[in-house]
Amino acid sequence: MNDLFSPPRYHRDVHFHKHTDRAVGWLELFYDLVYVATLIQIGNFLSSNLTWTGFGQFSVLLFLVWWAWGGETLYQNRYFVDDVVHRLLVLAQMAGVATMGLSVSGAFGELSVQFALAYAFVRAMLFVMYERVRRSHPESSDVSISYLAVFAVGSSMWVGSTFLPEDVRWVIWLLAIVFEIVYFIRPRSVRALLEWGPDDHHLVERFGIFTIIVLGEAFVKILDDAQGTSLGVDEIVVGITIVTLLFALWWLHFSDAADEMYGLETTWHPMIWSYGHLFLAASLVMFGVASKKVFSQAIDDASKYLKDETRLLLATALVVFFVAQAMINMGLDHDASPHDHKRRVVLYLAGAVVVALLGVFVTGLSTTLFALLVTSVAVILVGGTIAETKRLADAHG
Repeated sequence: MNDLFSPPRYHRDVHFHKHTDRAVGWLELFYDLVYVATLIQIGNFLSSNLTWTGFGQFSVLLFLVWWAWGGETLYQNRYFVDDVVHRLLVLAQMAGVATMGLSVSGAFGELSVQFALAYAFVRAMLFVMYERVRRSHPESSDVSISYLAVFAVGSSMWVGSTFLPEDVRWVIWLLAIVFEIVYFIRPRSVRALLEWGPDDHHLVERFGIFTIIVLGEAFVKILDDAQGTSLGVDEIVVGITIVTLLFALWWLHFSDAADEMYGLETTWHPMIWSYGHLFLAASLVMFGVASKKVFSQAIDDASKYLKDETRLLLATALVVFFVAQAMINMGLDHDASPHDHKRRVVLYLAGAVVVALLGVFVTGLSTTLFALLVTSVAVILVGGTIAETKRLADAHG
């Protein structure tokens, strides 16, 4: 209860129970759900805008939401805080994120001002959080001041974009994104952040929980579209196939890399691990949209050729997923891992190539057959990881 009146504290200065690691808090879980609700709206935007322009806009929107989530996540991971002021700041952030979600459909049009101001507001709340850290934890003031400077410049650019014509606002958005990315991926910035390092176990768990919620939403999309459907043979086959593919994606991530620690051998290890989760989130949102469309076409007539845009979207989702898995495996601490991650990187990249070729060149298959084909690739990869794990176990056994 005393935490309700305690200022932010660096996580290593807080003494948790000696037999347990720090657990993800209820407020963090609530916060994650609000972000995932916004990702659902971004998935709906993609579903309604399956063009190259629409895909580019989807990518920008998804990055912004993930970037905002990551900023708050890293803050609350590095600093332990649960006081009244922090809860109110998080509540305000959630209202800003919800406004972003409400603005997604017109973010590049009539609602662009609303979206930009909502995003700037979310970052402004994070600015206030780091200002509290600067006051309460002067030892890490270099880190908090760097965050304050970046958020001040970035948020000013977002607010400034609202004074420009609607059709060029997105240019300023991209410049603001590039500015923040370039600043934070500099080796000097990464070293400074690692000096006041994150709570490793808590961060891995937080990323894992966010991923499993996004993955679960893909299943919700299928059920939502299938509600009230009288299932025939084709619908059952496609449904089982999509659920098998969903389970294969779960297996490949959560029985492989989800519980393992990122490496600290170089500054790029935690960075590629982190950005791998960005691609992972993007792939799962795309997979949810593609799965819904595949099942919808199966309900109409599974024997028809799968629509080009749906085939390419499903293939792209899987390609991005496999690339994300390769990135995450590259960023892990290989010395502490029971797996041979170099082999797994090759395995995932090979899977990405195969699915990309199928998506581009295999254009004459029915909905059912194409779904079975790409699912078989994921299932084969699951078998490959199982075989590799058994080989290592036998070698050490």
